[in-house]
Amino acid sequence: MLKLTETIAQTSYNMVLIANKNEHNFGGTPAGWHYASCWGWTSPNGKEYAIIGYWNGTAVYDITDSANIYQCDTIPGPTSFYGYREFTVVGHYLYIVSEGFNNNAGLQIVDLQYLPDSLRHVKNWTFPGYLTTHTIKSSGNYLFLNGANYNGGAVVILDVSDPENPVKKGNCPAPYAHDSFIKNDTLYVANIYPPSGMSIIDIRDKDNPYLISNFYYSNAVCHNVWTSDDRRWLLTTDEGGSNHMKIWNIQDLNNITFVYEYIPYEHSMVHNAYFKGDTIFMAHYRAGVIALDVSNLPSQPVVIGYYDTYPGSGLQYQGAWNVYPYYQSGKFIVSDINTGLYVLKFGSPIGIQQNGNAVPDKFLLKQNYPNPFNPVTKINFQLPVSSYISIKIFDSSGKLIKVLYEGYRFAGNYAMDFNASELSSGVYFCMLTAWSENKNQTFTESIKMVLAK
Repeated sequence: MLKLTETIAQTSYNMVLIANKNEHNFGGTPAGWHYASCWGWTSPNGKEYAIIGYWNGTAVYDITDSANIYQCDTIPGPTSFYGYREFTVVGHYLYIVSEGFNNNAGLQIVDLQYLPDSLRHVKNWTFPGYLTTHTIKSSGNYLFLNGANYNGGAVVILDVSDPENPVKKGNCPAPYAHDSFIKNDTLYVANIYPPSGMSIIDIRDKDNPYLISNFYYSNAVCHNVWTSDDRRWLLTTDEGGSNHMKIWNIQDLNNITFVYEYIPYEHSMVHNAYFKGDTIFMAHYRAGVIALDVSNLPSQPVVIGYYDTYPGSGLQYQGAWNVYPYYQSGKFIVSDINTGLYVLKFGSPIGIQQNGNAVPDKFLLKQNYPNPFNPVTKINFQLPVSSYISIKIFDSSGKLIKVLYEGYRFAGNYAMDFNASELSSGVYFCMLTAWSENKNQTFTESIKMVLAK
């Protein structure tokens, strides 16, 4: 069993910002709560779209061309406290839910096939006793309404074989469902209210779903759940309680065991997390998006990237609401409650290149070359184990001049360029510090460099 606390500066590592769109920041309650969740859709012709909820509607952006990301159209929606809005897509139909009771309440059905030119708001669909929903998920031709004002908030199943005319199917057993995930004919439900945990429901008969089991765990305020493709591993997030993301071994549903707990930094609250192959993407309030490589579970996951959309220190519930990582292009999007849509990709803007796949047998910071230099020199270093590293430049008096890099790197041989065009001639020192994953092995080494202009 593993539990790791990461100290992540409010910055970025191995993720590059393509665009930030903050075009609906003029409303919402309380102040600064402009945006809600996000989701994505790829059209049959391969164009990629980002869907984001804002305080009184939904906007869709064409993100296909990284150099020209733009808003296509909007759909008005019901307003509610903090502008709540969640989404799923089946075929070319977008289904929007909200906790707002006023105009456009119910299940909003939107046809996406006319993008990028326009959206077609088909209608708002309801049935007797139903108006609002907390979250929505889909699988095949079925929708799963979580936390609706119906069935005590337990999951309600809809058949959308006719996408513009849903048909109500069965009601899932209690308790209240905050969110859910569907894998084959099994429904995994996040039960946020005490006693908090997860419900596992058999949905082979959509008219008569039944409870398989409940799973409760310590300090739980279970917000969302998701499984790996092979259903060996399940993640839970807690919006409250521990505030963290946990990974569980679910190979035996009668003996679910704890594997790992991820803690980005003190007081950060995870909101949503998803498996995509061997990667987990997490949206954290006040810690942005974080990605973990989980290919070696049950061994400790590895941080492979993060991007902080909210570097401030304000409200606990500010920051990244959701992340959608399922585009074929490798892009992923994040919705930030205060600052809108972020379109991101993996990549390093700091210019470190890995040289080959060989793993060295020791830590080493090599002498820069050329030396003396003017104004660019190359710095090479090697890591025998994956490590958290910092590379810093100091002047001859010991004053810190520049941080070239701080973050995580896999074991390997690396090279990077240092451009000193803004510095005066003189003697400088480059220091490499490395901490191995278990934090027990520390390495520090410095080299002397001469800048001669």
